[in-house]
Amino acid sequence: MALPSASKEIGPFQDATGNQFEIQAEIVKPNRSALLKKSLALATTIHPQFALITLEELAVEVVGIELALEMIQTVRGNVHVMVNPSYSYNTEAIVANAQRFHLICQIIDPNFDTNRLVTKVPATWEGLQAARQLKRSGMKTLATTLFSIEQAILAGEAGCTSISPFVHELKTETYEGYKDGNPIFGVCMQAQQFYRQKSLPTRVKACVTLNLDEIIMLAGIDALTITPQVLKDLAATERPQEEVEGMSLFGRPAKATEPVTYPSYIDCESQYRIHFAASEGGKAQFKTAQAIALFCDAQTAVELYIKSQLEDSSYIPINL
Repeated sequence: MALPSASKEIGPFQDATGNQFEIQAEIVKPNRSALLKKSLALATTIHPQFALITLEELAVEVVGIELALEMIQTVRGNVHVMVNPSYSYNTEAIVANAQRFHLICQIIDPNFDTNRLVTKVPATWEGLQAARQLKRSGMKTLATTLFSIEQAILAGEAGCTSISPFVHELKTETYEGYKDGNPIFGVCMQAQQFYRQKSLPTRVKACVTLNLDEIIMLAGIDALTITPQVLKDLAATERPQEEVEGMSLFGRPAKATEPVTYPSYIDCESQYRIHFAASEGGKAQFKTAQAIALFCDAQTAVELYIKSQLEDSSYIPINL
């Protein structure tokens, strides 16, 4: 979400996405001072409407929406904004967070089509039950921090617009040299097959790939989340069609086997929790919790930085 100039070089793109790490990286840049100042002034103005959360938390949400709306002109589809990860196990708080996103969009740009806003919710039981409620209200969601077929099934049943399976642990992106010995290419394939089998509209948008070979392995998936630098590398790379088709996991002929039957989880919390706890030998639950913890760290860092900026300066409320 941070590099609109990339679209001029190798775009256009379908969607744009962001998270707390990207917000953290953006707001400290000198060239973002005007956007930060504008966001803090707006958050100060509208905070009385959202008095149940802190000013710095609201400011993080405003910055996230501002960055998303900045990108809307460079994509054909949707922009994605992540809820506060500290709400990952609180359905009501996630629903309220998504509703605030929509209200903030309307305040910043009354002409923005909020049908193009997708709220990223954690792929926890609570997060996906929130997605179910938001679907009923006409709000789009993406299930993030997803590492298992059980999460994918529940996300599809909840009505998520899309899911983002993390091919590797999030830690591989945040800790240099860290390796994930159990990437989930298979989960990506299983999820897409399940949605096709059940005629569900949920799309699979894989993320946290490490190199071009892994991107090619996923050729044929509904969508991929790719960083601007990797996109540039991909645009500069040529591979023979036969090589790509041979490497793609989705391009291989399917074996003549009976369709896999999966249980329904949407109204069975106990069965879901038991199956998810055992998924991938317990690794899926660990990776999900780890990713949520890392996003929470980023959320805290952003809030602390914004709080320091609020203490150092006075922001005059905006006349809306």
